[in-house]
Amino acid sequence: MEYKDILVGRKIVAVYLADDKKAIRFDLEDGEEVIAKTDGDCCSHSWIENVEGVDALIGGTVAAVEDIEMPDLGQPKGEYGVVAYYGCKITTDKGHCILDYRNDSNGYYGGNLAWPGDYFYGGVWGQNVSTLDWQKLSP
Repeated sequence: MEYKDILVGRKIVAVYLADDKKAIRFDLEDGEEVIAKTDGDCCSHSWIENVEGVDALIGGTVAAVEDIEMPDLGQPKGEYGVVAYYGCKITTDKGHCILDYRNDSNGYYGGNLAWPGDYFYGGVWGQNVSTLDWQKLSP
């Protein structure tokens, strides 16, 4: 079992994005909070760019959580030089939600979502450590 499967079979009642976009929180029907944090290797910075389909999460029971390929949008280079695009699809009995997250590096490093139980690096200078100041997402 992968750590992101912690959501499978559980009902989400609220979703929050950290104001720095470095973490997302899922409040579950049983009162538990599940936090996924963006992470990046060494000298890189990761963040959640967009959450599409929040309405499929609120009140939905999760059937699957999977990493998906995202298109390279060819946007201007980031602070470190190269922006990589990542996605996570959360499927519920109400539809699906896409978490679009990104990593900015020199092109050598990558990013990921760290779920509870996953190793979380945080970066050399703590550049991937969220403030965990939450903003509720509405459908």
